[in-house]
Amino acid sequence: MFHLTSKIMANNKYCGNVADFQPVSEDQSRVVIMYGLNPTEGEMAEWYQIEFYKKQGKPSFEQVKAAIIADINERVKALIIGGFVWNGKPVWLSEENQMNFAQAVVPATFKIGEEADGTPIYQEFTTKTELKNFVEACVAWKQQCLSAGWAEKDSMDWTPYAEALQPVSTEE
Repeated sequence: MFHLTSKIMANNKYCGNVADFQPVSEDQSRVVIMYGLNPTEGEMAEWYQIEFYKKQGKPSFEQVKAAIIADINERVKALIIGGFVWNGKPVWLSEENQMNFAQAVVPATFKIGEEADGTPIYQEFTTKTELKNFVEACVAWKQQCLSAGWAEKDSMDWTPYAEALQPVSTEE
């Protein structure tokens, strides 16, 4: 069983030179998996990185593929929950909030989020149309995030990972 050096999270973005990007690299203690190369300005790029301890050898291609997909899913989930802005206000779209918003009747007041300093943001809905527009915007945001995640997974070129992680044959 391979263990990630840390829990897969949405904060594993790295920046560096495009030339530094290697889908699979390793040192004595770990295998580093890089994916999602996004060139920025000039020679600079961003990518995501997952590290495996190498205590039992290299991870398999299937383990790496599952870890990358899980990482993309975690980033999408984090974006759904914390990336939505409605009428200039950040909205916390946890699963519980999504359900509460969808089942609300007017009049309704919700704590929809917090300012950067922790000040709560409340929103009062007094008409069905206002609440319906808000809920539809929430659903559209979620769908946009899910679609982006699906597109990212569908566009993955798994070839470099499969080639680099092939078992080493000891027979000649």
